[in-house]
Amino acid sequence: MTVNRALGKLELHDQRTEGVALPRFSGGVTRGTRRCPPAPGSGGTAGYTVVDSPRTNPYRDKVVHTYDDSPEIWRQVLGDTCLFEWGVYEGATRALSLGEAGVRFFDRQLGLAGLLGADRPRIGRMLDLGCGWGFLCYLLARRFPECLRIDAINISPRQLDYCARYLSDHNLLDRVSLYLCDGQDVGLLPDPEQPYDLVIVRGVYTHFPNDVYEASVAALADRVAPGGIVIISDTLFRGDPTGGLDAYVSEIPDEVDRLACGNRKTPEYFAGVLEANSFEIRDMRVLPSNGDVAHWFRDVKVNIERAFPEGVSGPVEELRVMADNMSAALARDQVSAYSIVLRRKDDR
Repeated sequence: MTVNRALGKLELHDQRTEGVALPRFSGGVTRGTRRCPPAPGSGGTAGYTVVDSPRTNPYRDKVVHTYDDSPEIWRQVLGDTCLFEWGVYEGATRALSLGEAGVRFFDRQLGLAGLLGADRPRIGRMLDLGCGWGFLCYLLARRFPECLRIDAINISPRQLDYCARYLSDHNLLDRVSLYLCDGQDVGLLPDPEQPYDLVIVRGVYTHFPNDVYEASVAALADRVAPGGIVIISDTLFRGDPTGGLDAYVSEIPDEVDRLACGNRKTPEYFAGVLEANSFEIRDMRVLPSNGDVAHWFRDVKVNIERAFPEGVSGPVEELRVMADNMSAALARDQVSAYSIVLRRKDDR
């Protein structure tokens, strides 16, 4: 393992970010799944498939609530791409939008995984585990034009409905299949005989209780092809000498579980779960830098206060408070964003 420390009503709009020309539902229903019909007002756009599971996740409703505001609200906060996983600003020659910085970060991760060069491996099937508002699915389809099967899962009906409309607008629902599926239930996705060559998990495991995280990684290991690549971005907290988090104290008292991010994990614990499930850590580093993550939070806070001068409540207000709280923790080096590139071992 290499650890580098230096290192309302929805209306559709065209979404663009510089350098990326921003632009149907495939995959049949299988056992344990059922189709969700198009949402009212969607113009008949295909919905998504619900993956039924006997597993329980008491924390799930908290995460669903976090993303249940209108997409238009989140676009005011995060920008048109609605990317919600930091950005790389270092080395830029001009001010970057949140979307541009987010794309730069993801491209850095693709480069670290060896997926930007002409000699990169061909990707036959990929999984976006926690697909958010759908922009990353669009970007993956553009970055990997040979991949005709992209599965995307989420537990937020609000986000999946928006994803379906967004991807339909860009004529991608013949390549992208959407599933309402808990992250620990990836083993229930269809066609296990066709494993995943590439899996993306960005800003997702931060929401998972430890038992759900462990179950998700174990299930994922069974679905990734030998030699397959997994790219992760997550927020991890410095532990005390015993490996626990007792020494961490929020700058702003944790009176609420802001944005369903209360299940804090250390780098050591996080990496240990991955390595215990037949994943080899090819690269693990702080990325973006603490300074860049603080920059991202500043930009988000400015957007919130500009869009809602009279104040706001709910998850967006939690994000505004989190911007100050996390910036203080970043300055004290108590927390960092980590980029992790995995390779699925050939044996299990």
